[in-house]
Amino acid sequence: MELIVVFVRQEKRKFVLAYYLTLTGTTLFFETILFIVFRAYYYYPMIIQTSSFDDALAGNLFSQFSLGATALLVAVFNLGNYWIILFAGIYGIIEELFLALGIYKHYWYQTWMTVFLMTIFFWWAKKYYLKNLKGVKPLWHYLNIFLALFSLDVITVLWGFILSGKQNYSTKFIPDPAGSPYVLSVLYYVLLACTLLLADYFKLSWRWRVIVILALYGVNYIACQLGIFYIKEGWFLIFSTVSIFSMYFSIIFLNHLYQKK
Repeated sequence: MELIVVFVRQEKRKFVLAYYLTLTGTTLFFETILFIVFRAYYYYPMIIQTSSFDDALAGNLFSQFSLGATALLVAVFNLGNYWIILFAGIYGIIEELFLALGIYKHYWYQTWMTVFLMTIFFWWAKKYYLKNLKGVKPLWHYLNIFLALFSLDVITVLWGFILSGKQNYSTKFIPDPAGSPYVLSVLYYVLLACTLLLADYFKLSWRWRVIVILALYGVNYIACQLGIFYIKEGWFLIFSTVSIFSMYFSIIFLNHLYQKK
C-alpha cells in the first residue's frame, strides 16, 4: 500500500524505484549481518518448511522490504519528525506482536533498539533522498548501486541457488554451520559486486571486461576446488554464468534507473 501511494504520486518513478532498491538493500545487508553474524534474534514465520534457517531468512526478508517501503514513503513526501517517530513506534508494536505470536524471538536484541534504529534510518533515508535528487558524486552513486544489488541478486540468484539444492557454500567458515553458507554468499556478493562495479567505474574496454569476467569464472573454479563452493555436477557453468551476468546486467539496469550517464 505504501509503495502504491508513492508510485502513483511520483513522476520520477524510475529514480524512486532505484532508491527503493537501495533502501531495501541497506536494510537487508545490515540485518543479515545482525541476524547471522551477531545472532541478535530469530524468526519462525513457517514460510519455508524444509529449512529452519531459510525460514528465518524469509521472515527477515519480508520485514526489510516493509521497512524500505516505509522509509521511501517518509523520504519521497518529506514527512516530518512526528511521522518518523510514529512509524518507528508502529514497528516496535509489530515486533512485540510477533514476539507474542511466537514467530519471533530475541536473543540479546530488544524492541527499543528497533524503535531507535528505525527513527535514525527513516531520518537518514529522507536526508539522503534529497541529496540524491540534487545529484551525487560517482562514489555515492556506485554505493547506491552496490546496496541495491543486494536486493536484486543476493536474495534472488544467490539464495535461489542455495534453496534449489544445486549450489551451496562451506559450513565451516564460521562456528555456526547453519549460518556459514550465508555469510560466504554475502562475501561472494561483495567480491562479485565490487569487481564489476570497478569495471564500470573505470569504463574498461570490452576486451578488459571480458578478461575480468573470465577471471571471475576462474575464482569460482578455485573456490570449488578449495571446498568453499559446492556445486552439483554439471551446474558449474550455469551457476557461474547466471551469478556473474545477472549482477552485470543488474548494474546496467540500476545505472539506467538512476539515469547516470
